[in-house]
Amino acid sequence: MRTIGREQMLDISVGGGLLGAGGGGSVREGSKLVDRILQFGTSVELAKADEIDDDAWGAVIAGMGSPVASKSNPRTFSPTWAMEALAEALGFEPAFVIPFETGAGNSLTPMQVAIQKGIPVVDGDPVGRAVPQIDMTTFHLAGIPISPLGLANEEHITAVLRTEHPYDMERVARAIASELGGVAAIACYAMRGADMKRHIIRDTTTLCESIGAAIRQTQQEGGDVADSLVARFDGYLLGRGTVASVRSETRGGFDFGSIEVVGELPLKVSFQNENMVASRDGKVVATVPDLICAVDGDGIPMTNADITKGMEIAYLGMAADPAFRTPEAFDLFSKSLEVLEFREGFLPIEERMG
Repeated sequence: MRTIGREQMLDISVGGGLLGAGGGGSVREGSKLVDRILQFGTSVELAKADEIDDDAWGAVIAGMGSPVASKSNPRTFSPTWAMEALAEALGFEPAFVIPFETGAGNSLTPMQVAIQKGIPVVDGDPVGRAVPQIDMTTFHLAGIPISPLGLANEEHITAVLRTEHPYDMERVARAIASELGGVAAIACYAMRGADMKRHIIRDTTTLCESIGAAIRQTQQEGGDVADSLVARFDGYLLGRGTVASVRSETRGGFDFGSIEVVGELPLKVSFQNENMVASRDGKVVATVPDLICAVDGDGIPMTNADITKGMEIAYLGMAADPAFRTPEAFDLFSKSLEVLEFREGFLPIEERMG
């Protein structure tokens, strides 16, 4: 295991902000989350998947709700309360926690539970990016049940939800989170260490840290962050210019909308919390599950809740982890893509970019 402190957490938040692909929490809020975590200690243990005992029990931890609402209603204790509700319902003692996804917030959120409970965070997650729905994971594809799910808010309202179908869990949990002001924390996918090892995407927290450190170094040297990331992490420059318009509305606990960029390399990005489709002149250049990521003129990763009209911005594309680049994974996005009126099949970003 490796002990990580403030500097590493800040780098993880920044790198997670990029890999959040438009969601997963704001980098600006991520630094505040680091402060909230370190109220309870000076460091967190980050464990490789193979360092977790096969028979130990743990669960996935995440924030749930609208990214816009999350900026004004931060989580401190609710992730731990959600885990405790789930553990009590199933009768296990938590021995590890797993990030649900990468993101400036959700890469750090399980660390709140880890530092409060004295248990490690696993270096990995079941997505390798951020996604809008809790059934969009390698754990779900492997048949690990989402149900039961623990949910809590900062007023210590807790619930344990049980459903037969994963989509019902998403729908009901979202409805409760919306009723609680659009923000909650969840614990789900309870599992033993052996199952976690078989189906997790490994080392994504370390990847976030590497990206965050690269961004920090490039900023200190006065370089172009977008160009540096494209070169260092096998990315693609999808768009660059000025934000001409931002259209967004919150429905059912999700932020839906689109962003248009004009200038050097025009681009249109459609999103459901996270970026789903990027196109230029009517031609699609990237789609989920591949990543569509944004940085502002200073090289700071941006969520869709952060982006405003007139902002200088660059969009980068990155290939998703192979474990999340399957036809089955693409099918998980079908309902979201239908809402956004996208009806093509998946084509890898390297083929779309030629």
